[in-house]
Amino acid sequence: MTTRASSPPTCAAFRQLPPGMLQPDAVHRLVLGEDDAVRVLSAEEAAAELGDPFATHLLLRGVFPRTAGDVLTALDRATPVGHPLREELVFLLGEGSQLPTGAATAAVDRRLRFLVTRGVGAEGADVLLSAAHPGSGDVELMAWDRRAGGFNFYQSVGDSTAWVFAGNSRHALRGPSQGRGPFESHLSGTVVMKELRSPWLHWHSQAANVLPSVLPADPPLVGHPWVTARNPQGADICELAVARPGIDRWTRARFKRLVEAGVVDDPGRVLVQVLDTPSVNIIASNRESRDVVAGGPLVLPQTFFVDSEALTEVLGLPAPPRFAVAAETYLRSLRTFDVHQEDDDGARYAGDAHFAFAVPERAFEDQAVLRQALATGLLSDRLAACLLMVDFPNPVFSPRRAALLAHVPPRARISDGSSDLPDAMADAILAAAPDTPAGSPEREFAELWDDVASLGDRLRAYYAAVTGRLGSPTGFDDYVRLADSRRRRVRQMPVSESSLLFARTNVPPRERRMTADGTVVEV
Repeated sequence: MTTRASSPPTCAAFRQLPPGMLQPDAVHRLVLGEDDAVRVLSAEEAAAELGDPFATHLLLRGVFPRTAGDVLTALDRATPVGHPLREELVFLLGEGSQLPTGAATAAVDRRLRFLVTRGVGAEGADVLLSAAHPGSGDVELMAWDRRAGGFNFYQSVGDSTAWVFAGNSRHALRGPSQGRGPFESHLSGTVVMKELRSPWLHWHSQAANVLPSVLPADPPLVGHPWVTARNPQGADICELAVARPGIDRWTRARFKRLVEAGVVDDPGRVLVQVLDTPSVNIIASNRESRDVVAGGPLVLPQTFFVDSEALTEVLGLPAPPRFAVAAETYLRSLRTFDVHQEDDDGARYAGDAHFAFAVPERAFEDQAVLRQALATGLLSDRLAACLLMVDFPNPVFSPRRAALLAHVPPRARISDGSSDLPDAMADAILAAAPDTPAGSPEREFAELWDDVASLGDRLRAYYAAVTGRLGSPTGFDDYVRLADSRRRRVRQMPVSESSLLFARTNVPPRERRMTADGTVVEV
């Protein structure tokens, strides 16, 4: 059965499907951009396309759970005691989870939601589902397909027992399905944990508990197994046991296909994750903003200033020092810039986010791509270092670095741990550089390429300049303005699902960039 409907190219398309459009107790397919309409998969089609444990243990056996809790109960019934799919981890997050309770916040939508995983091993979880409540019929689910490789993405729809297959990780990387449906936010087809690293802003964690007092009373959650005993687990466990290994799992599978094929038909799809900012993670100071008091320093996230994960941890260039600002300077900036939080209804809450100075950083999924590109030989260390050192004071949202994508060759050959891409791309940039204006990204790359030995000195000079600027209120004010500019960019991205994602300011909305001397300029 095929049913046509006008669907937006986002995840909302699934929630907007009229219940009567779906056949109960059936697997449907709607890969946005590839399918013109939602349709029921025959038993043969479903068995051929779906090789993940959610499908093989439940859907292909005629079991169609309606709610998030029903999914977990069904997996228990389908597997013997001791089976990995019975091993459960529960996590809780919400952009408003740390707002204080009281009359002023009684009506706020805290955007609380659970992530529940089953079958966690060395490579992450085999099944992950997201839902606001165990009884919710609005369930987003992804499960690892060991046969085809990659995650299969599913969506339930309201009170229906129908499930919709929305695509596999590979659909995130090809043709018209890129950036559509679940791949609007899962841009490279893998696990997304925006607040990946300590202090895990917005997550229940060892750094900040989500208190029972903020849990909804209707439907009640207090006392439910998801929030009792050891649950919810801390975000550190999600980072180390679920998110990082899950991202690496798909990235390895993705590059394994490229290596086995021997030809990369669209290397630009890889390089965009090195040179541009398709997605971000969110990082903050480890200090709670309410605990910052005069007399001590506030240590700032180093990845706001430089892509130290790639340049230092991967490529071995000099590490940045500890970047810190005087607490008095930070506290004064809260007043100067009217720092506040604002919910989706426009209600204001004075002060910074729960953890101070939350900002975007390069996404771990993009760092994983860089690592695999180097490990497989698609990129060389020299090319990667020179590309990433172009406009290095702006680790995210750099149009200068992204401009170098114009020089990616249309295809690349890869074999025996090396590729023709590094020479082809470097030669293309070097050939173009003389015909570009002074100060162009091509000319900057050419200068770096001819003087690789200077990369460390360039970084050290920049670190010293930033440290000096942080010693003055004027310098830190510039960094507050730069942070606000970057946060505004993130608010325009699909990963921004709540106004409470970042604090807001009175800073005029203009594009800003950091320069190598530590100053901030408007562009």
